[in-house]
Amino acid sequence: MKLSELLSKADVRRIVGDQAVEITGLSCDSRRVEPGNLFFSLARDDGARRGHLEDALGRGARAVVVRGGEVEARPAVTLVECDRPRLLMGAAASRFYAAPSQRVDLVGVTGTSGKTTTTYLLASIFEAAGRSCGIIGTIGTFVHGRKISRGLTTPESLDLECALAGMERAGVKCAAAEVSSIGLAEHRVDELNFRAALFTNLGRDHLDYHQTLEDYFDAKLRLFTEILPGSCHRDAFAVARGDDPHGRQVLDAVRGRKVSFGLARSLDVYPEHFTADLSGIRATVSAFGRTFEITSPLIGEFNLLNILGASALSVALGVDVAAVADGVRRCSGAPGRLEAVAVRPDLTVLVDYAHKPDALEAVLTMLRPLAKGGVICVFGCGGDRDRGKRPLMGEIAGRLARLAVLTSDNPRTEDPLRIIGEVEQGLMRAGLARRDSAARGARGYLVEPDRRCAIAIAIREAAPGDIVVIAGKGHEDYQIVGKQILNFDDRAIVREIAAELGQGQS
Repeated sequence: MKLSELLSKADVRRIVGDQAVEITGLSCDSRRVEPGNLFFSLARDDGARRGHLEDALGRGARAVVVRGGEVEARPAVTLVECDRPRLLMGAAASRFYAAPSQRVDLVGVTGTSGKTTTTYLLASIFEAAGRSCGIIGTIGTFVHGRKISRGLTTPESLDLECALAGMERAGVKCAAAEVSSIGLAEHRVDELNFRAALFTNLGRDHLDYHQTLEDYFDAKLRLFTEILPGSCHRDAFAVARGDDPHGRQVLDAVRGRKVSFGLARSLDVYPEHFTADLSGIRATVSAFGRTFEITSPLIGEFNLLNILGASALSVALGVDVAAVADGVRRCSGAPGRLEAVAVRPDLTVLVDYAHKPDALEAVLTMLRPLAKGGVICVFGCGGDRDRGKRPLMGEIAGRLARLAVLTSDNPRTEDPLRIIGEVEQGLMRAGLARRDSAARGARGYLVEPDRRCAIAIAIREAAPGDIVVIAGKGHEDYQIVGKQILNFDDRAIVREIAAELGQGQS
């Protein structure tokens, strides 16, 4: 496509060079630039920007988009200066890939927790209804069940458009995408045409980026107040929990069609009755006046809410309730979301992604009454992220777990012991006593910075009927220590330890 077509009606400051040049592809990662590409310079640091630009030019970029003053005009390169390269990138990507979201039914899911599980539920429901569905989110981008990429929860706009174009070529009819607050704040989804958008809930997260909870919520609200109304789909609609304060705010802010779900009988979709235990969820659901039975292997009331949200969106899109029930039954959940790992018959070990206060509290609150013994929680907090949540998570674990094993998560460039010390303040505030060693059945907390050793302690000291939850990393198969990315998968570690102890179950 010609550069002039990509930049049609774009808000640019100036263009130096040939606008008729043919563009072979788009990139915002200099390492992926190929000859003839248009490169978008997005790095915030001046030094990084210059380095990335030189790398892109060295790899054959034919045109570059910059904020200005970052590169001198060159005879063989067209220079485009604009104030907001990310906005221009979204518009250019939509044109380059012919706006696939106009033809693929794209549904977006935002919220603090439950996004990944909800997208997996939606994909399972759509597949049960005979509508092939792709997934874009934290675990990766999937087409026909095959992972084609991994990366950000919400990829950059050009990666989103490229993924959707690939899905369209593969015959995919629907796509369920996680939409993060950062992705919304950085305008990554502004050019997408959503058929529907779903809000799960709001808790504390990403305050190192947004600074305040209000800013965080406002970023998520953009999906419903700015992006959804701009969709080419005139029947686009919003879905949110109607018996939750933030969900109610979303519904109140939406001017067009809206659908409510939750536990209250006054809502569009709700359970007439339900049971939830370690074996799963069973419920009779009312959706727009029609009732149907669901069974699910997922655990906990918060997963019932994920099911209700996915059901509400699906039925509102015209999916038959029989397909909804079938899709819910088939869905085993997302990897690393309360994923059970077999150790021994009298012990439940669950690996979960809960790495923020609300998510950890929801998991532990749900598991406490289900444990015949007690709950043992292995957890830590990530480095170079919101420090304010550390004592909050410590207090939650101290209040709800019988034994907390405090360890490292992804310390990144921070001192792991400093992170642990800040989390420990919350454990002490909850009245939990620190122990030098675990005493089976005793209440308290242990500190073990080595995550593998921490998991081994929890499994070794667990009594019959206990539930061990290993929180924070979920599906991740790595640990970031300093600048290194090390192989580390909580689920694999549990299996190794179980085998060492002679407790592994087939």
